[in-house]
Amino acid sequence: MDAIRAESIVKDFGAIRALNDVTIGIGPGELFFLLGGSGCGKTTLLRCLAGLETPTSGRVLFDGEDVTERPTHKREAAMVFQSYALWPHMTVGQNIAFGLEERKVSKGEIEQRVQEVLEMVKLVGFENRGIDQMSGGQQQRVSLARALVVRPKCLLLDEPLSNLDAQLRLEMRSEIRRIVKENGLTGVYVTHDQAEALSMADRMAVMNNGHVEQIGTPEEIYRDPATAYVASFIGETNLLKGTVNGEEEGMVTVETEAGEFAGRMTARDWSPKKGDRATVSVRPEAIGLSETNDDSQGVILETTYLGNLIQYRVRTVTGVEVQVTEMNPRKVLQPGGKGLVLDVQSQDVVVFQD
Repeated sequence: MDAIRAESIVKDFGAIRALNDVTIGIGPGELFFLLGGSGCGKTTLLRCLAGLETPTSGRVLFDGEDVTERPTHKREAAMVFQSYALWPHMTVGQNIAFGLEERKVSKGEIEQRVQEVLEMVKLVGFENRGIDQMSGGQQQRVSLARALVVRPKCLLLDEPLSNLDAQLRLEMRSEIRRIVKENGLTGVYVTHDQAEALSMADRMAVMNNGHVEQIGTPEEIYRDPATAYVASFIGETNLLKGTVNGEEEGMVTVETEAGEFAGRMTARDWSPKKGDRATVSVRPEAIGLSETNDDSQGVILETTYLGNLIQYRVRTVTGVEVQVTEMNPRKVLQPGGKGLVLDVQSQDVVVFQD
């Protein structure tokens, strides 16, 4: 049974449809990500799960029980906000204890549970500090502790790391995953950050314009995107328009403006026919390049050196520009040098129906 299930959720704000027939199932103990660009509906869906918004139609179920009309505090879920939403006039301990005091928990149990969550988030000894004395990363830990102290079954997180600097975001990624897994929680995490989702999620849903484009593991989403939108949103890719030349044993050949490519289909409901319009997706790191004195297939227009990798902007002989990424580079190729030979394996090419 799913720990959380959203069934056919529709949410309208006046004439605007924020969610359009969204169905997802999240397993017990799973860290599940809702991912997409601004305005895709991910935060609205999270708020429907939390009880902060009521769907126009559809149902929300926790452990198989319909909680669509149930108030937030009775859903055994706790939410961590982007802004932390901490009380500035209270100490760390008072902020954490606030939810327990509202629930009329005894003073002795409050003290015990506050100490337990301070240990979970590695803030033991900070209970008497003022919120304004805490760094951004520490404030985020306090926000997590306040959510955990009520012992929820589900932890709902709305872009919790977006206000932190790059190094703190990296540190907090592993901390949040550790807390969810060590405490047997079901986590639902909203973000637009692809790296966060790929590095932390058990599974994720990529959303676009109020509906779910694809649900899968990070590897499935990256390696086998179901649509051109998913391919372009998760990581970088080269999208090339073309026409189907043929199909054999699941591999499709497509004539594009950059030449002919053979690639895999990820859409099971498409039977490509010769002449069909198609889009080819090729990740920059899947393209190999080498210099040549003859039969050049392209030239370098721009080189961006980043230490562990190099990004090349390449113009093919047909005039099409593509991005190429070389990992662990031993030599930096510069614009204006020799011509290039480009190579890509068919297993690294994905073909979508237009």
